[in-house]
Amino acid sequence: RKVFSNIQKTIQYLLSANTAEVLTIFLATLFGWDVLQPVHLLWINLVTDTFPAIALGVEPTEPGIMTHKPRGRKASFFSGGVLFATIYQGILQAALVLGVYGAAITWPVHTGNEMHADALTMAFATLGLIQLFHAFNAKSVYQSILTVGPFRSRTFNWSILVSFILLGVTIVVPGFNKIFHVTHLDAYQWAMVLVGSFAMIIIVEIVKAIQRAMGLDK
Repeated sequence: RKVFSNIQKTIQYLLSANTAEVLTIFLATLFGWDVLQPVHLLWINLVTDTFPAIALGVEPTEPGIMTHKPRGRKASFFSGGVLFATIYQGILQAALVLGVYGAAITWPVHTGNEMHADALTMAFATLGLIQLFHAFNAKSVYQSILTVGPFRSRTFNWSILVSFILLGVTIVVPGFNKIFHVTHLDAYQWAMVLVGSFAMIIIVEIVKAIQRAMGLDK
């Protein structure tokens, strides 16, 4: 059950993250927004997708796993609410990234080309951080992060820390700006990024609470 559950967690995390990236680009194109560049998607896929996904594959056994009903012979890796979680969480991530980008161009710190560069950087940072926060959500389909234990796994903790550092280096450390086509953000802009990113955990926790109240976790 542990192995099957961890495979589900990894699949849910990766597919929801990639769904978010596809939807972000697709919807941004419809809106006429230049939200992300190829180098941003490549770096996010390399850093924030890879390490947390590997860590989720070796997560400790989820509390109460033996109280769940046995899987049927027709059960797949998308059963047990994984498919629904993958779809809605991918849509949610895309909506939050586009929301931060829209806020960045609606209430800009700069104007003209600088405004666009800032908004692009904020979208990149938000997508990366959302996926790191979402890795905590993926620890369980229905249970709260607090129940599962957000920091139980040392491997998971290190994967998040390393991914966070590698993501932050591209924006904070001088010299990487030109490579990744990003700018330095001020406190106001970082606040928007962090609020948009952390909202991923809050909203998913609310959805999980509703699902538990409906008895879907049984």
